[in-house]
Amino acid sequence: MRANFKESTKRSVKKKRTLQFTLNVIGILMFIGVLIRWWTVPFAVSNDLQIYYNPDFQMKPSECKEFVAFVLCAASVYFSLVNVYFLGKTGRRLVYTVLILFAAFSLYMMLTLLAVATH
Repeated sequence: MRANFKESTKRSVKKKRTLQFTLNVIGILMFIGVLIRWWTVPFAVSNDLQIYYNPDFQMKPSECKEFVAFVLCAASVYFSLVNVYFLGKTGRRLVYTVLILFAAFSLYMMLTLLAVATH
């Protein structure tokens, strides 16, 4: 006696979660959080833990434009680096090179601002 088993026609199609997908989701949440700063900065906490609105902290329209431009540029750099990293060995080398250049430039700018501030 032989049993003939048929494969189930219903297959569980589960989207594979990858590190690239996870880093992209984290980036989206991170930059949405940074953009929320635009609305949450005018609120402060007093010494007796009361939340109050301080209109002096509100950004002016020109500052808002600069802030949004900065966030969009930072987001484009982040997502570009994340997605280039997963292109292969050459992509990884490129990302590491860019990160080293960012670190060197940041150190240079820190030292330059420190020198300017102490004069």
